[in-house]
Amino acid sequence: MFRELNISTHSMSRLIRNDLHMTARPCSKGRILTRALKAIRRSRTEHLLQWHAENGHENILFADEKIFTIEEQYNLQSNKIYAQTSREVKENFPRVQGGHHPSYVTIWWEVSHQGVSRLHFCTKGVKLVSESIKRACYKEV
Repeated sequence: MFRELNISTHSMSRLIRNDLHMTARPCSKGRILTRALKAIRRSRTEHLLQWHAENGHENILFADEKIFTIEEQYNLQSNKIYAQTSREVKENFPRVQGGHHPSYVTIWWEVSHQGVSRLHFCTKGVKLVSESIKRACYKEV
């Protein structure tokens, strides 16, 4: 379009942004729903509504875990050091080193209709499944 109007790309983008008040936005994604898929979703929705009408929400348990790594983070794009030479950087700033198997702690927590659980700090290398959680977690807060 900028070629047809014989203007620069910068001028074209400025016209679109300032005069037309338009910005680039991503297209939304979605699924193609056939009649069969719509019928399946409708029946499942009706089942869920019936289940919740009979206080089924009281049987829902949300559980999640988060792994916190104990290691210094380094990002090449945002961690910059201003110096005149690279030698000055090497002499005055320590090297950021990462290990192959950094230390970490896993924290597990659950929420339900009855309330929230305590935080569980779990030992390293434990797979969090319902039966092993109580044996794996060594400390509660």
